Amino acid sequence: MTFRFYGISDIGLNRPTNQDYWSALPDVGFFALADGMGGRKGGEIAAREAIESLGESIRQLLPSSDKEKSLSEELLRAIEQANLWVYKMGCDILPLAGMGTTLACLLWTPECVYCAHVGDSRIYRLRKNKLELLTQDHSLFTRWVIKKKMAGPSPPKNIITRAIGTKGRANPELTTLAPDPNDLFLLCSDGLSDFVSLLELESILNASQNLESSVRSMIQRAKNNGSSDNITALIISN
Repeated sequence: MTFRFYGISDIGLNRPTNQDYWSALPDVGFFALADGMGGRKGGEIAAREAIESLGESIRQLLPSSDKEKSLSEELLRAIEQANLWVYKMGCDILPLAGMGTTLACLLWTPECVYCAHVGDSRIYRLRKNKLELLTQDHSLFTRWVIKKKMAGPSPPKNIITRAIGTKGRANPELTTLAPDPNDLFLLCSDGLSDFVSLLELESILNASQNLESSVRSMIQRAKNNGSSDNITALIISN
C-alpha cells in the first residue's frame, strides 16, 4: 500500500517547549502522535520515547496473511511494551519521575485499519465528506459527560485518566475498522481538538486542496480560537 500524509507539530503561542511528537512509517502503514506531560523535559522525552519504542515493535509485526488475525493483540502488546519502557525511565531517572504521554496511533493494512489510543489525543475519520470522531477521551471531563453531568461541576478538560508511562500498565483502547480507499484519517493533540470543533475540522478538510493546506489551516484556526498549547495534526490517506 502507498500512503499520502502530512503532519505539523507547532510549539504554539505561549509554550517554551514542544512536548508533542509524531511519526510516520508509511512502508508499514503505521502513524502515531503523542502529547507529553511532566517536568521541563519529561513530557518531551516521554512522547518521543513512547513513539520510537512503539515504531520499533511495529516494524517487527509486518502484516502478513498468516498474522492478520492477531495484529490487534500484537498492537496492544506493543503499546504496553512502550508504556513499560517509559515508566521504567521515569522510575530510574530522577529528573524524569512522573513523566508520561498520551498516544494516538493508526496501523493501516489492506484488510483492516487499527486505531488505538491512550489519553485525550484523538483520531478522526473523514468518509464521504463526513468527519467522525473515532476515539473517546480518557479524561475526567469525558467521564463527567458520560455520567450525564450529574456528578457536580465540570472538571477541567486536561485531566486525563490514562497515560503512557505513569503506571505499569497503560490499558490502551483499540478499534478495528474496515478500510475504504477514499478514507482520510486525522490524528491530533488536544491543542487542536480543544479549540477547533468537529464541524470546523470537517469544513477545513473538505475545502482544502491538499493535505498540507488542511493541516496548516487547522493549526491556524486553533490559534485564532485561543489555543496556547502545543498543536499537532497528522493527516493520512492512501
